[in-house]
Amino acid sequence: MAAVTDDFAKKCQVKQNETLGRFVIALGNIRAGETLLLEEPILVLPHAGDRRCSKCFKLTEEFCRKCHLLALCGDCSEHDERDCKRLSDLKLSEEQVLLLQEKKHSEVQSALKCILLREHLETQPLYEEISQMENQLTARRGTDIWKNNQEHAYNPLEKSGVLKQLNSEANEDLVQGLLGMLDVNAFEIRAPESGGSMRGLYRRAGLYPHSCMPNLVTAIDDERRIKVYANRFIAAGEILYNCYTNILLGTDERRHILKAGKCFDCTCSRCQDPTELGTHMSSFVCSNCACPGGYIVRQPETGTWQCLMNPEHTLKQEFVANMLERAKEEIFHARDDIYRLELLLAKLSRLLHGNHYLMLDLKQNIASILRQILQNMAHRPNKKVYERKIRLCQEILLVLKVLAPGISRLKAIALYELANTQAELARKLYSEQEQSARDLLVELDETEVMMRESLRMLLFEPLATPEGQLSRNMLRELKELKNDIKLLQEPNDDVVH
Repeated sequence: MAAVTDDFAKKCQVKQNETLGRFVIALGNIRAGETLLLEEPILVLPHAGDRRCSKCFKLTEEFCRKCHLLALCGDCSEHDERDCKRLSDLKLSEEQVLLLQEKKHSEVQSALKCILLREHLETQPLYEEISQMENQLTARRGTDIWKNNQEHAYNPLEKSGVLKQLNSEANEDLVQGLLGMLDVNAFEIRAPESGGSMRGLYRRAGLYPHSCMPNLVTAIDDERRIKVYANRFIAAGEILYNCYTNILLGTDERRHILKAGKCFDCTCSRCQDPTELGTHMSSFVCSNCACPGGYIVRQPETGTWQCLMNPEHTLKQEFVANMLERAKEEIFHARDDIYRLELLLAKLSRLLHGNHYLMLDLKQNIASILRQILQNMAHRPNKKVYERKIRLCQEILLVLKVLAPGISRLKAIALYELANTQAELARKLYSEQEQSARDLLVELDETEVMMRESLRMLLFEPLATPEGQLSRNMLRELKELKNDIKLLQEPNDDVVH
């Protein structure tokens, strides 16, 4: 584990300042799509509250029958031999073991795996590296997460005597620092079960600082290897930025997540712009303005919600918070019900800008259901279903083109969904004799352009990812599309009118 390619050393330089701490700049000009880092994880760990097998990473409540301290599912007979032996050598009573195995103390597993790196000669350099990673110890001290880690990680490790037996100099700050380091630096990775997630800690990937307008893309494959590549041209000397949160969230949501999990306030250009670069992803409709274009936005300097056209028109922070909370609850309860989702979209459109992040969430949910309907021909979808999905994809893409102007997975997938639906509608209309072969050819030519652009972006993704699999399917679909276009271009009195 923890192998790093030489791309990082050749193309990146680590620097440090008071604002960013350690960060990375480009040593030379970097092309869009160029790989900067390929790396395997130091550690693969469960999320807080989960317990996973130390071998296969499946969820489990069972433990190794030898060391009794690290989780091991019934399908696996062993885990890391060095860790197992070191823990087996500890002098623990049955009561102490049971304390560490309690379900509420699941964070003991993550702390133990970090500490165990120090116990073996081969992994001591990795322990030294993770000890240098940012942990935000001072900012976290006394917070709810600190108290939780104290109760469910440090206290059981200290009370059982494990901490002193493994590290005679260990104290609470060491345990809190290691768990803080994981929260700040670890990446979310796919778990073995469908839809599940866990954490991966990497040597270099966490060095890239955050921006809500990043110039890097990260992709993690099924073997948990991380790939970092440029999403646009990057000039020598530029700071290399990753994005730690979902770009399709509004500013307050993103900043809250970053503050709670990473302990910093983002000051990127998007966070400082009340309109979020003109996308209005957090804007409310001003009900007091008679003409269109009156939107209420949050001013970053004062925190007040004011209309862009008439600053006297305002909203109270309490109203905004309550309204958004109610809307999120309604969206949750409407999930998988396309009729309720459409009604909710219409209802919220009177309060929120069409690009508000909750509106985009609704549009994504509706488009996903429409995809399922269109894939099941037993539903016999009519023209309006296709047109509705096309319109939703177009609206989502307009926002993504601003927020992710370079290479983007989200943009590539949205573009593919648009192209695929547009082609299917054109074929349907042609088969029902509602449009001519020439019209079909025009539509398929446009589809090919969109498919090629989508594929161009997805080909930078590792093959062993859902996006990598999609790119392979797209290559086949593109070949079939080109055959269809070729047939339509051939002179045929029965086809072309």
